[in-house]
Amino acid sequence: MVGEKFCDLHLHLGASVTPHFLWELAHQQGINTKEKNYFKFIKNFKIKKTTSDKYLKRIDKKNSSPFDISQKIQSSPEAVEKCVHYVISKQYRDYNVCQIEIRFNPLFRNRNGEFDVDKIIFSALSGMHRAMIDYPVKAGLILETDRQFSYEKHKIIFEKAVKYKKLGIVGVDVSGPNPSSGFSIDMFIELFSFVKKQGLKTTFHTGEFTSVEEVWQVIEKIKPDRIGHGIASINDKELMKEIAKRKIVLEICPTSNIKTQVVSSWEKMGQIINIFIKNKVLFTINSDGPEFFGMSIKDEFKNLLKRKIIDERKIKEIISFSFKASFI
Repeated sequence: MVGEKFCDLHLHLGASVTPHFLWELAHQQGINTKEKNYFKFIKNFKIKKTTSDKYLKRIDKKNSSPFDISQKIQSSPEAVEKCVHYVISKQYRDYNVCQIEIRFNPLFRNRNGEFDVDKIIFSALSGMHRAMIDYPVKAGLILETDRQFSYEKHKIIFEKAVKYKKLGIVGVDVSGPNPSSGFSIDMFIELFSFVKKQGLKTTFHTGEFTSVEEVWQVIEKIKPDRIGHGIASINDKELMKEIAKRKIVLEICPTSNIKTQVVSSWEKMGQIINIFIKNKVLFTINSDGPEFFGMSIKDEFKNLLKRKIIDERKIKEIISFSFKASFI
């Protein structure tokens, strides 16, 4: 794969900035990192194998998950601009990623209202455009909302996505852990319809930690262009047929799914990928969060090739398709 150009369509800003950059950024802003030992701080950012979605959640009242810490440090107009620029630049320089979509939740970057949401989004876009001037890269931003948010917050994020679509917001997404109550796919039907009519593309995290039943609801009620992960659909042949028929693209993140134990082993991941291929389910390979999971998009493909999950011909085919499936 020497000289191969890559495209990463599922990359979270909070999981894609190197820990040392976050350490320096925190000190520049005077943020209390709690962990005063640099090497311990760095070590805490690597996601080891876990058996649930707890890595998304706050660990306890005294400690925070890596996502919490990363989002806190990125939470200012200046910081989010620097982080977006840094991620795009690093992915191009180190891994030849020439097309990239970065997703983030602006309401997790404004310190509970301390900063204006428009300033956060505009600053992220500014960092993206600076990176595209510095390097021959195409980039776009996807605004995420969180499952735990109220309808009012979902609405704010979707309206902001439409407001800034001409500047580089290319789509919307729903992510995060399920709340104990109050969450329903139905609350997104009108919102997704609204952004689609305004020309934005859509994706939806489902079938990662959630059930086959929810994936069915998402494809029937939301009708997204792509699905974040969607691994659970492997358990339902009719669902795979429907996804293939509708040409909905699954954003598969192999290393992420292994480390969070959504998929039990690399052997199982290989089986899943080949079942999707057999059933003509469209998919892309993505990093999810190269710094947290320790695997770039380039290394994802190298790993799949090394483990003989897919051959080099299929890799080239998937990479080529990723550029076509992009929202940019």
